[in-house]
Amino acid sequence: MEISSKSALRKEMRACLKSFLAGVTDAERKALKEDLRKKIECLPEFKNAEIIFAYIPDKLEADCAPIIQDALADKKNVAVPKVDSELLKSGRSEMDFYFLKRGRELSAQLEIGAYGILEPKKGLKKFRMRPRFRRRRIFVIVPGLAFTQEGKRLGHGKGFYDIFIKKLKDSGHKFFLCGFCLPCQIVENLCTEEHDILMDKVIF
Repeated sequence: MEISSKSALRKEMRACLKSFLAGVTDAERKALKEDLRKKIECLPEFKNAEIIFAYIPDKLEADCAPIIQDALADKKNVAVPKVDSELLKSGRSEMDFYFLKRGRELSAQLEIGAYGILEPKKGLKKFRMRPRFRRRRIFVIVPGLAFTQEGKRLGHGKGFYDIFIKKLKDSGHKFFLCGFCLPCQIVENLCTEEHDILMDKVIF
């Protein structure tokens, strides 16, 4: 599939996802989730990572909650995003990542945030762009509406991940970017712009 208009492709991918998810049974959904979990957890970059940046999915995103729980059980540092609501009021699409606590239920550490998506509650430790983290191996699980197998990504159009990843790079951090999606989200090609960042790997 090759569509030049990003807005048209976003609309098409949302419709495709809704149709796909409406047609799968609970058993099929569970099997798909388990397949994605196995694929990402066998990656050496994931196994060797000290910090995992994951996300809390909305209804149309591949579910990485089992991966978060496994990583916490493996004593990795896991952080999930929270939109900066004050900057959002002025039209700026920025987010920060907050570390989840091990040994606590995931649901107990989350609350409804911007766009109706679950976000980390107040009181959790914020990841900071400072030198002491620069030697830590970071693995970033990146959601999106569409990906190519070569690593191109189409986000939701707000730019949150593009902005955060650029800040991470500019701060001198070394990281591995892993696009994470359902099989129906893989397309043949995507039109990219100068600011778009390629994934190192796409799991689907």
